[in-house]
Amino acid sequence: MSASGPLLVLLGPTPWEGPLVAGLAHPSSRLVIERRCLDTADLLAAAEAGRGRVAVVGADAPRLDADVVKRVRAFGLAVIGVVTSGDDDAAQRLRRWGADAVVMVEANDLGTAVLAISSAVARAGAPDSDPDDPSLEEAGEGRVVGVWGPAGAPGRTSVAIAIADEAARSGVSVLLVDADTWAPSVTVLLGVVDDGAGLASACRRALGGGLDVAALAALSRQVRPGFRVLPGIPRSGRWNEVRGAAMSEVLRVARTLVDMVVVDCGFSLEADEELVFDTEAPRRNGATFAVLEGADVVVAVGLADPVGLVRLVSGLQDLADVAPGIERRVLVTRLRESLVGRRGSAAVAEALHVHAGVDAVWCVPDDRSAYDAALRAGRTLADVSPSSPARTVLRGVTREIMRDLGLQGAPQLAAVGCQRTR
Repeated sequence: MSASGPLLVLLGPTPWEGPLVAGLAHPSSRLVIERRCLDTADLLAAAEAGRGRVAVVGADAPRLDADVVKRVRAFGLAVIGVVTSGDDDAAQRLRRWGADAVVMVEANDLGTAVLAISSAVARAGAPDSDPDDPSLEEAGEGRVVGVWGPAGAPGRTSVAIAIADEAARSGVSVLLVDADTWAPSVTVLLGVVDDGAGLASACRRALGGGLDVAALAALSRQVRPGFRVLPGIPRSGRWNEVRGAAMSEVLRVARTLVDMVVVDCGFSLEADEELVFDTEAPRRNGATFAVLEGADVVVAVGLADPVGLVRLVSGLQDLADVAPGIERRVLVTRLRESLVGRRGSAAVAEALHVHAGVDAVWCVPDDRSAYDAALRAGRTLADVSPSSPARTVLRGVTREIMRDLGLQGAPQLAAVGCQRTR
């Protein structure tokens, strides 16, 4: 981008807001202010209309949050944040939100700030942060496991609970996040009291830059030591409170809280809001996309019957389009001899290999009585039926994932229930 702009400017109610805009508009700055925006809605409208190439935003601009910054960048603009000198928290927040550069403003030295902004505009798009800068917060070391599956209730939530439970039993600290914006049910299955202050509250704090490890821990519920749950939205109609940008920030903080973050995703991978709305609209599946794009491993879950396998084959292609190159594990549930025969697991593995290129699949037997007991008690499968064949396979899946992610505490793995085709 050239140093001539054009710029979209949205600053907050600071004493230096007016003088700084005047300095940016002075001919000596070589900058062109296309629009001095009134609010974030005005900024987004101007960005969508292609009226600017760089957005200069103040950290205290009303209603500025991670979602707004992400949407501005999606329209192809670079974002330069300006903060009052010494406000390191605001600077760090803007960097986390995705600002290309952050400029500190001294109220008694606005000329230097104008020069710094002009320089940042000239190099907009180049990395602004020094990886050795101690002011930047280190990324967490925790790993994220997304659990996804196509429509048809293939058992995504049960699998997510089992993986989180088995990992916690192996000595790994776990946070299970219910990010299903269509049918959240983790708290119901685990018998956890849900007062509504879960993921939606975390996302609101994330968008405002106020989510940290302590806040996330307070919003989660402890199932037992080492195993926490972040409840989903209390009603599916509140899906717009869980934005993609906010979900990404929740995962970033969660990585610093625990060793493993297991996320129960929604089924839908549709992203056709632009076909329905004239302007940029909230994406109901934005949280799912954020999880799949940011996960270290995705467990794709399908049903072991003809309808479920057809949906899984189609869904795996959609998954590859959303998150190309993602590390994945494929798992089918409710495998029963009465439907697929004695060699059912081998037949399922062969079908997925031929039609979807899947080289390994974990097949979970249909242990209905054990699952019914777990649902009735609000407990995990390992709690109510430790010797369940379904639990044995799910424990094997978890151990393989832990081993591949390099998590400590994973015992030696036995290939139980894993079918491979070549």
